[in-house]
Amino acid sequence: MRFLKATEGLVPTLRNCLLVACLIYIGGSWVMSSGMPDLDEVVLKHSLGNGTSIYGARDSQGGATVGFSYRYYVHKDLSNDQEILKGLVSAPLFLKTKEPNVQVIRQEGALHLVVLGEVYEYHSYALEGLGRVKVEMEL
Repeated sequence: MRFLKATEGLVPTLRNCLLVACLIYIGGSWVMSSGMPDLDEVVLKHSLGNGTSIYGARDSQGGATVGFSYRYYVHKDLSNDQEILKGLVSAPLFLKTKEPNVQVIRQEGALHLVVLGEVYEYHSYALEGLGRVKVEMEL
């Protein structure tokens, strides 16, 4: 009889301790994760002619359960693919998409980026140093 009374109070306490331990583990994993992309392939190189280029790189950070995403950057000119992938990891991106096929078209002094598909993120601050920039988005 005493044993049953002792275990009656112990089970909820152990369950709560296990829940707290799981939450600490999940929270710690999230805080300690680098958040850095895992860039493994260059999908776009387009020189802007002023010492900078638009680069696109595939991010395989999702692993086997999540598809690839593609990140696009305005960055100073880099010489080869390995240097590009290394240099872009910590650079701020301006576009993140699900599609690898982004077309860059120069027309009448303007630069057009055409994306057919999902756009996850877009930030115009990376384009500010390029001079006059006009952003048009169409659905």
